[in-house]
Amino acid sequence: MGGRFGTFVSGVRGRDWATPVVLAATLFLLLASVARAFSTLPLSSADEPAHVDYALRVWQGQLPQLLDGLRFEPGFGARVPVQWVAQHPPLFYLLLAPVVGPLVDADHPLQAVLAARLVDAVLVALVVPAAAWAAARCFPGARRLPATVAVVAASTPLLVVQGGVVYNDSLSALVGVLGCGVAGAALRSGVTTRLLVWGSVVAAAGMATRLSFALWFVAIVVAFLLARSVRVPRLRGVWGRVLVALGPVVAAAAASGWFYVRNEILTGSFSGRPKPWPGSTPRPKIPESVVVRTKGFWQQLGALYRGALDVNGALPWVLLLVPVVLALVGLVVVAVVVLRRRSTAVGRVSDGERWPRALVVAMFVVVLLLYVVVEIRYVAGGGAPNSRYTLGVLMPVLLVVAAGLRCVERAAVVLVPAWSLTTAVAIWSLFDGAGNALVAHSGTVVVGASAAAGVLGVLTLVLFVVGELRTVWSRGGTGAAGADDADGTQRIAARSTAR
Repeated sequence: MGGRFGTFVSGVRGRDWATPVVLAATLFLLLASVARAFSTLPLSSADEPAHVDYALRVWQGQLPQLLDGLRFEPGFGARVPVQWVAQHPPLFYLLLAPVVGPLVDADHPLQAVLAARLVDAVLVALVVPAAAWAAARCFPGARRLPATVAVVAASTPLLVVQGGVVYNDSLSALVGVLGCGVAGAALRSGVTTRLLVWGSVVAAAGMATRLSFALWFVAIVVAFLLARSVRVPRLRGVWGRVLVALGPVVAAAAASGWFYVRNEILTGSFSGRPKPWPGSTPRPKIPESVVVRTKGFWQQLGALYRGALDVNGALPWVLLLVPVVLALVGLVVVAVVVLRRRSTAVGRVSDGERWPRALVVAMFVVVLLLYVVVEIRYVAGGGAPNSRYTLGVLMPVLLVVAAGLRCVERAAVVLVPAWSLTTAVAIWSLFDGAGNALVAHSGTVVVGASAAAGVLGVLTLVLFVVGELRTVWSRGGTGAAGADDADGTQRIAARSTAR
């Protein structure tokens, strides 16, 4: 079992040491999310009651509409005037319905909310192995990257926040990471029959979760068109690429096309974005140029590491920007190294790897830029900026942070644990040892889960350090970020020469 899980996480042989790191990081994030779930009052946010109500409606065989209001009236928590999450596709709520529905029917609404939060905790925890897998597929030559990405993902306070509340952003983050991995795999290794099936499933699940997945949906389709190769029986040439690219399109259309048509019929737009209702005060529209100049907009967009700390504090930005700057420096160093090697045989073989790798990086840049543009237009149109929306494009952020912390390979054994321990300040700010007033003994659960999470967090870092030292001692360290990938191309060159 451990070997299969290690293969899933690493994608290639020789990285089995990543398996315990990924497993420990996954359990850490799961328990931290549980502690967060019991730290806050159920239905304390404005959107959570609507998400739970949607799941109840699905259990009852219906789909909600904006003006329906909420059928779920538990007698506690925030009161919501309309069903303002009805525009979302139903996959997330299909997962919750068998949990929420029977408990509400049995007159246990409080337990229904807590159980739904625990489902979210599981979905968020699955982001860790999914991110490690995606890292291995996007950069198959970077042997030590998957374990680093696992540590970075588990150390993201915003994931803990979403793991402790009933929001569909948890599933959105998971399918977004998987979508990134599918697109990266196509560009780096080509499209096989297995990847075609897997990519179609991920595309269908993503578009059945949130419309914002469209960024990764387009990335998957384009990646299949530009794939390094197509190794699907009877599909060759340009038309073979077109046909494999149609696979995710057909799957997504079959899974959720009907829902977006329904949105168009009911609301006049495929997004189904809520419009003003009787008695509501419409949010004012503001120029996009004003949004760009607004400090709060950027604070929300980049608040992955805030936790419950002051939004104006320096720590969340230090945790994000320092690795980003280091990653940019490492990118420049790698570019210089590649230019120096181009005249050698290894350099010429590396060029064959260089373009697929460049396409992956370009995909990250385009997706992030499009996400920022979409958010600017959304806020300009009257929407509210929210940091949890960034979870939909989480994977490029995780990779950039991980690359920054690995900018000097031998220093990663210190930089990664030091950075992760610093994020613990923000994560621990999310826990309240007293629990919440509605759930009996919730304080005990919070203390127990957070303590266990602390142990697992330390274990994750110990396993990471041991794996790093083992790798450095057995293979020798390299100097700059991306050198692992360069080592991979050198091995390809050696094999080619041997033939």
